[in-house]
Amino acid sequence: MLEYLYLARWDQAYDVLAAGNPPMFLRLLLLNALFLGLYAVRRASGARAMSSGGALLVQLAVLAANLLLLYQSQVQDYLRSLTIGS
Repeated sequence: MLEYLYLARWDQAYDVLAAGNPPMFLRLLLLNALFLGLYAVRRASGARAMSSGGALLVQLAVLAANLLLLYQSQVQDYLRSLTIGS
């Protein structure tokens, strides 16, 4: 099982995360810190616990936000092609 970790191309992953201005890893860190901050504010205000469906929806929103950030250029190109084609 560990041989997959040795075969992975970590240099490519690092290049992707270090690309951009600001770097991708910094944007992901800030986005997730925003969601963590919202959680902390909600927790500090004494809000009641979320339902399991609500928690799942929030987790999906965090995942979608991270994926949109990772694939930002492809999403922008796709949206640009939709507006140019109209």
